[in-house]
Amino acid sequence: MRLATTFAIPATADTGSTATRGGKPAARFRRHAGLLLLALSLAPLMPARAATDALAPLAWFVGSWQCAGRFADGRPIRSTETFTRELDGHWLRMHHADLPPNRYAADEWWGYDRAAGHFTVTVFDAMGGLRHYTSSGWQGDALTLENTATGGYVDRFVFHRQDASHYHFAYAHKDASGAWKTGDELTCTRMPPTPMPR
Repeated sequence: MRLATTFAIPATADTGSTATRGGKPAARFRRHAGLLLLALSLAPLMPARAATDALAPLAWFVGSWQCAGRFADGRPIRSTETFTRELDGHWLRMHHADLPPNRYAADEWWGYDRAAGHFTVTVFDAMGGLRHYTSSGWQGDALTLENTATGGYVDRFVFHRQDASHYHFAYAHKDASGAWKTGDELTCTRMPPTPMPR
């Protein structure tokens, strides 16, 4: 669960301020710093914001997942995927990380474009890559993210929700003939939430 860390720090009256023209800290700034430290210490107790109505169809992904599968050539692959709600529930942030010996990693931001009427995904990867995808949303239990590029390297992800604790996804790209070629396929298992420390 994503824990909220945004707080409003109330203004305090400047009673007994020790500010000087030499730039020494004023008492009110010390009080503000103390309030900020208190707010940060309470962060684990603050609930996460729910996804907005527009993004709610994708909130099923929120949580941590362990994934395993194979590349098209049969080599095994394992990874972790973690989805968190961000920015008052307007975005889902997904972090993907392959486990060794593979090294691919990426941060993805999933949102909803109200004007266009579709979901959007922007992917920033550890090799400096930047890609944009769109999706019309769930079609039954399938969700397809299609690259918005009209030329060059064009790829897609297809997710299949299997049950409450599993999904399968396949990554593919278009070859020179325009046919889709599978790169890898993995099945992901939802991990139980980490218990809060007592």
